Amino acid sequence: MASSVAAVVAGLRRDPGLGGQLAGSLVLPAAARRLDVPDPPLAPAAARALAGRGIVRLWSHQVAALAGARAGRDVLVTTPTASGKSLVFQLPVLEEAARGGRGRALFLYPLKALGHDQRAKLDLLAAAGGLDVTTAVFDGDTPREDRARTKSVPPRVLISNPDMLHVGILARWAEWEPFLRDLRWLVLDELHTYRGIFGSHFHHVLRRLERVCARLGSRPSIIASSATAANAGEFASLLAGRDFEWVGESGAPRARRHLLLFQPASSPYTTTLDLLVALLAAGLKTIVFTKARRITELLYTWLRQQAPAAAKRVASYRSGFLPEERRRIERRLFDGELDAVISTSALEMGIDVGGLDACILVGFPGSVMATWQRSGRAGRQERESLTALVALPDALDQYLLAHPDQFAQRSCEQLLLDPFNEPVTRAHLVCAAAERPLSRDLDAAYLERHRAVVDDLLADGELGESEAGRELHARRPRPHGGVNLRGGGGATVILELGTGRLVGTVDGVRVLHECHPGAIYLHAGEQYLVRQLDLDRHQVFVEKVDVEYFTTPRTRKETEILEVIAEARDGRLRRGLGRLKVTEWVLGYERKRISGRETIDVHELELPPTRLETVGLWWWAPGAIQASLEALEEDPMGALHAAEHAAISLVPVLAVCDRGDVGGISLPFHPQLGSGGVFIYDGHAGGVGIAARAFRELPDLLARVVDLVAACDCEEGCPACIQSPKCGNGNRPLDKSGAVRALRILLGREEPLGEWIEAPAVEIFEESRKKERTPGKGAQVSSTGLPVRTLLVRVLPGAEPGGVAAVAVHHLESGSSETLDPADADGLLERLAAATHVVGLELDASAVVRSSGFPYLDLLAEVERSLGRRLSFSHLAQHTLNRRLAARAFEVRQWLAEGDLSRLEKACLEDLDTLRALYLHGRVHGHVIHRDGEGRNLKLPVEW
Repeated sequence: MASSVAAVVAGLRRDPGLGGQLAGSLVLPAAARRLDVPDPPLAPAAARALAGRGIVRLWSHQVAALAGARAGRDVLVTTPTASGKSLVFQLPVLEEAARGGRGRALFLYPLKALGHDQRAKLDLLAAAGGLDVTTAVFDGDTPREDRARTKSVPPRVLISNPDMLHVGILARWAEWEPFLRDLRWLVLDELHTYRGIFGSHFHHVLRRLERVCARLGSRPSIIASSATAANAGEFASLLAGRDFEWVGESGAPRARRHLLLFQPASSPYTTTLDLLVALLAAGLKTIVFTKARRITELLYTWLRQQAPAAAKRVASYRSGFLPEERRRIERRLFDGELDAVISTSALEMGIDVGGLDACILVGFPGSVMATWQRSGRAGRQERESLTALVALPDALDQYLLAHPDQFAQRSCEQLLLDPFNEPVTRAHLVCAAAERPLSRDLDAAYLERHRAVVDDLLADGELGESEAGRELHARRPRPHGGVNLRGGGGATVILELGTGRLVGTVDGVRVLHECHPGAIYLHAGEQYLVRQLDLDRHQVFVEKVDVEYFTTPRTRKETEILEVIAEARDGRLRRGLGRLKVTEWVLGYERKRISGRETIDVHELELPPTRLETVGLWWWAPGAIQASLEALEEDPMGALHAAEHAAISLVPVLAVCDRGDVGGISLPFHPQLGSGGVFIYDGHAGGVGIAARAFRELPDLLARVVDLVAACDCEEGCPACIQSPKCGNGNRPLDKSGAVRALRILLGREEPLGEWIEAPAVEIFEESRKKERTPGKGAQVSSTGLPVRTLLVRVLPGAEPGGVAAVAVHHLESGSSETLDPADADGLLERLAAATHVVGLELDASAVVRSSGFPYLDLLAEVERSLGRRLSFSHLAQHTLNRRLAARAFEVRQWLAEGDLSRLEKACLEDLDTLRALYLHGRVHGHVIHRDGEGRNLKLPVEW
């Protein structure tokens, strides 16, 4: 029989091992219930449904949210975990079914498993009231025949996720028209998960859904739920583009919660395992949250070694597991077959896994919001619960552990997303245009908001403008498959060598870090050695092994400032914000012992670099700082490196973010800064707003860094202050005291030893100002300073391969044309040599031109480079100029056979004039016209 939570807490305090590691504790008091009654009352059938599930009265926040939903307003609910938010989504649907209305609902969940769980609950609720509420799930695991049935006979409630809305519904919205036409509610659960790059993507997906619904005459209202955040309402409005009615006061009861803070005596993972074993022995059903998939698997492996009997009723759970593996673990936990699960954040959200009593957090989850979210997985149904935070030797953990009162009283952090992220916006504008042409009238506000991106898409040929100029069309019919909402790049599959068995997946961002040749990849407690990495085919081949080490990558980075967005100064602290290009090389990896974590050896690798264009901040470290440090025998590079690590570790104090969301680099000298400096950047292409917020709060952030590092009682730096587990340089060099001194000088707390000389303004390299473009063979030659002499050349291919039937040239500036003898190579070479610009199409048909080495502009090659596919001269002439070519291939063969050279020359001159007109049209108007596969005439931008 399980012990009471209070008794277990008392026992842990007395435990000779764990009790000595207890650094602090808090008790969060119980909260009383507050009930209310809807006005007007619930429909009788809906009330019966609730009564059938044992619900007689509603909490006050449920009634408030229902009132907003009934009125068609957009509602945001931010009450705590396990406060009955799901009922807020379900009640409007139940009432609609009770009165026989046509309204349908789309429930979106960030995790597939969460959607399946909520469907089961809704089905039970509807059945209890005798209501015909049809539901269906549409996700990546839905069989093809079920998908077809769902489209043809739409359900009352469709349960899906953002990814399938993007690629499965909006990409084929006409197939979903019966459902979308009657769409009345859009339910967005776990809204706080749509932060960062995921949120930037989802912002545009919602905008696209709104466009499609508007075309079909529907405008669904939004019912959303979110964990508590400092700016939940503002964030929801930014994400969805609407103003929400906020419901934040919970009426649900809550039992007492015990929060224990542990400072490990040695390894935090040893403390975690000891604590887990103690809780299992006391009969408490427990969930353990780790911060990384690697640690999830290591803890599970160590538990099997330390307590094999207990480990039989424990499972590991994380992303990367196959769907059937995850569902099996969820089912076993719910059915009571498991006593504990060790998980990454994949189980943070509200999947019902049964009654949990305790939650162990292996390290501060990165935000107060996530702490309460994960803690809320235990103690549901008014059960008293225990949450234990085991601090890691991590700067943020130690900072908060030293201030437990601040941890308990701190308001939750801000949620960030950037709706103007350029790579994301580009991708979704093209998707939107593929779903329905973007109208300069109906979509005027949307297009104006992203005008620069639209102009780039037109210039790059990804969007095509209608001939009338009022509509923008996508040049590819379904570009959706190339857009990953989670922002990690395309998934790479991990296969077992020899058998080809699918082991798991890893996204494009992590593949070089986790699955380089020689890496130890962990899955379900098993170790796999990476034998092969095929980047072209997105495949990793692994072999199961049993070794006593793990691996960490060693990297090198370079950073270039592409654009300065803002600069600011606070005393000596000069900081900038801008667009950066970060180039990273994985140079090798270290093998480290699992037991003591010491390095066994280092291996070199030769892998291609990765490049990231993002937004970042930087601060200058002028020569006076370096001179001051050197005078005191401190290491300037080590000081900057240490300051970088500590600053990154405290960024989550400002905004909710994960380790992979932020990167950094420090340099004793950066050529664009003209001095030393430190860069902190968003870890996603285009940026997600984290660096921008840190830029605004940098003086406060660096002040916190000084307090953290100076207060640490280590001598030379440790993981609790300046060492980083992500450091690709093996945490070398680092100078703890130098970091404190450098930051104190910048913050005005200490004087420099020497004259303070400001670094010059940032210099943007000239090549970075221009859009990168690789010229083909047909690229125009540069100006020589001589008068421009443009020669247009038309070559008619002969009947035999490599043969030439006729040649004509036009001197654009003089306006004269002439035909040449196809055999007169010297005559053609003479005219080519006299020209400063040569223009033609398919000039490789002429051996003379091909071998001459003279550069020329091939109009068809330029069109292909812009459009991505080749168009014929005839196609461009017809749709741009409404002209028909005079010399078609079969006619050339006929004239050659008949020996009618005059017809050949005349036709060649006529086509040469068409070439001249096409070239001038592109020069004057900046575009040509082509017809796409759907019969639409579109403008294609050209730069001739």
